[in-house]
Amino acid sequence: MLLHRWKEGPWIFFHRYIGLLLGIWVFAVGVTGTVMANYRQIDAFLNAELFVATDSPRHPNLDAILTTINAAYPDRFVLSLDRYFLSRDESYPFILSEPMPMGASSLDLTSIGNYESAASLEVFVDPRTAMIVGTRPYWTWIKVMRNFHRELLFPGEGRKFLGALAIMLFLTCIAAGVLWWRQSRGRIKRALSVRLSSSGPRLIRDTHTVFGAYALVVIGWLSLTAALICYETPLRNLANAIIGEQHSAPISVPAASSFVSLNTARDVALAEYPNSDVVLIRMAKTPQGRMVFRLYPDDEPISIYTRQVYVHAGTGQIVGRFDPARQPWTDSLFGVWLIWFHNGGMLGLPGNILNVAAGLILASLFPTGIYIWWRKRPARIRRRTTVRESHETSAAVK
Repeated sequence: MLLHRWKEGPWIFFHRYIGLLLGIWVFAVGVTGTVMANYRQIDAFLNAELFVATDSPRHPNLDAILTTINAAYPDRFVLSLDRYFLSRDESYPFILSEPMPMGASSLDLTSIGNYESAASLEVFVDPRTAMIVGTRPYWTWIKVMRNFHRELLFPGEGRKFLGALAIMLFLTCIAAGVLWWRQSRGRIKRALSVRLSSSGPRLIRDTHTVFGAYALVVIGWLSLTAALICYETPLRNLANAIIGEQHSAPISVPAASSFVSLNTARDVALAEYPNSDVVLIRMAKTPQGRMVFRLYPDDEPISIYTRQVYVHAGTGQIVGRFDPARQPWTDSLFGVWLIWFHNGGMLGLPGNILNVAAGLILASLFPTGIYIWWRKRPARIRRRTTVRESHETSAAVK
């Protein structure tokens, strides 16, 4: 059966049947991608009471904030801070684990692996007063959508499978482009326009082909960058091996039995890049671990110069950096630039608009494609029946 379909033409086979196979996911990724293009703004709009705070200093007292949170939730581990904006009147959202068992002298954190999988509670704190503004469960509907878009709700393995789906979508885009060109090269103007006066079936077909043609390059680009992001680590290692890039050996630090203060670790990171804002902090589980500080520069494009500083949690010593200005271009490409390319951040507002439009069109391709496929199905059955009967007649005559 599938071999017969393949004989209709590989491009038709790939576009029709792989498109149908991926259809539900394509619809879902179009919807979630549209939301993800502005999910922070949507979340803040729908939950304004959680995000508003008094005017705060650029670098507030993080130790006082941590003391407030630990006093309110002594049985939970503070996993990270993930700011939504860079506003002085925004609250700071801290992400906490579920209640953890108590060890000999502190919380037993051995069960915590992937930080997002361990997340349970989001606590919003006024950075000036260090008072809690509000709380909510971490897994809101918008975070479920974000995780589905990134990992299909399965951390780690879901990302690999998502990469395979993205590759198939990219190949489907190529097949769609070839088919569109074959059918439209003699009538480009008509092929790129929708006649609103057309009948219902014709209007649906035009919507599918015309909007798909306009968005084809953007959707192809999004699927390609998504695949590269999903396989970022092996591809980066391969690229570095090809260009002969050698990374420096890890920095050794003395053993430590206690944590440095969060303010101290933050100030160490900012001393390395003074004109920057801290947008994300990932806490360490032990004094031998490292804290991660993500920094946005205020005098350079953040889509190019997003940086991360890794600070030893017990000594306050810098043990690593992610800095596009100091590292191979391959590390920057796979570590941050592809993400900004994918979410449209490299182009600013125009890129955001393109992403939203592409997401909406991508979501529309599945239902319109299903309609076209189902409407043509009787004709395909009749054609195959005619061909089979012709072959049987010929065989009988012989």
